Amino acid sequence: MYFHNFLLFSITWMILTLLFGELTGTRLRHEPVSLLNDDLGPYWEERNASYWLQQAQKQLIQRLERFRHARGNGDGPLDSRVAKNIILFLGDGLSMSTLTAARILKGQREGFSGEECQLAVEQFPFSGLSKTYCINKQTADSACSATAYLAGVKTSGGTVGQSGDGFNVEPITQWAQREGKATGVVTTTRLTDASPAGTYAHVQNRAEELEIARQLVEDEPGRGMKVILGGGLGKFVSERRDDRDLLEQWLTSNPDGCFARNLEDLRGCRHGNGSLLGVFGDNHLDYHLAANKEQPRLSEMTAMAIERLSQHPKGYFAFIEGGRIDHGHHETRAGYALDEMLEFDAAIDTAINMTDPHDTLIVVTADHAHTLSLSGYARRGTSILGLDKTQTDVDGVPYSILNYAIGKWQSLNKEGKRENPAKTLSKTSYFPSYIHGRKGVHSGEDVAIFAQGPQSHLFSGVMEQNLLPHLMGYAACLGQGLTLCNETPVMPD
Repeated sequence: MYFHNFLLFSITWMILTLLFGELTGTRLRHEPVSLLNDDLGPYWEERNASYWLQQAQKQLIQRLERFRHARGNGDGPLDSRVAKNIILFLGDGLSMSTLTAARILKGQREGFSGEECQLAVEQFPFSGLSKTYCINKQTADSACSATAYLAGVKTSGGTVGQSGDGFNVEPITQWAQREGKATGVVTTTRLTDASPAGTYAHVQNRAEELEIARQLVEDEPGRGMKVILGGGLGKFVSERRDDRDLLEQWLTSNPDGCFARNLEDLRGCRHGNGSLLGVFGDNHLDYHLAANKEQPRLSEMTAMAIERLSQHPKGYFAFIEGGRIDHGHHETRAGYALDEMLEFDAAIDTAINMTDPHDTLIVVTADHAHTLSLSGYARRGTSILGLDKTQTDVDGVPYSILNYAIGKWQSLNKEGKRENPAKTLSKTSYFPSYIHGRKGVHSGEDVAIFAQGPQSHLFSGVMEQNLLPHLMGYAACLGQGLTLCNETPVMPD
């Protein structure tokens, strides 16, 4: 019965897609799309949300068919469990090299050589790779990537929650709210920064943070969020030029809600059942290595979010971001970036321990990568934040294990020749880079995906980044596409 319905759906989908393409002028293409110059940007068809929504649904069907074939003659789905809850963990700038270096640092902090250590995500049964490019950029920023992994649509660099032609697109948080699920956003950055903004905002330019803040408090799906934890209070109050006090508006709209400014306040909100807003700084939260004890750790915010969202009988969707991994890399301060990654790791471990994999899908991924590299043939157990003196360049000068392609500091002497960086390296120092730049930059390679829980097998292999919310929607019966609960999608427009 399942296969018969699935086959019928596949045929119907192809017919409707062809008709839909003719009606809208959207041609579905299988060959790579050529790009025009920077002034004209990509072909117009990629600017349409329907192009990416149709593409993702087609790729979802192909995945389901592939797993059905792998199973043999089984007629039903490989996994019949529907995800009641979804937690999407986003490591901003979490490249593969960052994962490796953080794993080693974690082990070395525990007194081991480090290489054999395991991160929390290594418990997950399925993993894959995500292709992160935007419609006009080979290398993504956090805005266009957030629109992809939250709304299922690739867009232009710098754009949040809109297609390339400027139309608003719905994030998965809105899909979840429509089905009666609670939603929440947790981040170590400003709540109006590009990644968390992707859960609720629609702006052409990510720099419009005052407008993003307004949308969080006044518009759907932001005002429907049950948990909001992060930084950036200034965007809601002191930096505004429109006489709005968005904090006061939130408190008025949520008379049973709880507002927290520090860890003690957050703990005091534990026994409430209304909405929760925690803003723990005027800007981004401080790096964990530099923070005082009044600032909650990401794992503490994660625990509070899960506690509060778990009160809702229909389940929840939570977005949890380790946002300052990216900032450490931009500063080319690898020690900060790796420590923020280990804070992220602790938050994932918290979620694993607080949830049941039979009803909770946990997905961990990144928006883009960074240019950090692990270089040379250092002996096992060498400090990942240091160097192995036996590893030298052609002039006999040692080099650090961790380096960046582009950054502020090249470890050069007054004559412009490279010198031993050992005397400078520390857990908070700059790390050497090859090309002198104002700051470190993103890199364009694929990023990792890890998944456990209902339908987690679908997250294996290589995929377009915009497929992610469609896979989550399928698992939890959210959105207008194909789901476990509805084999006939509503066509996107």
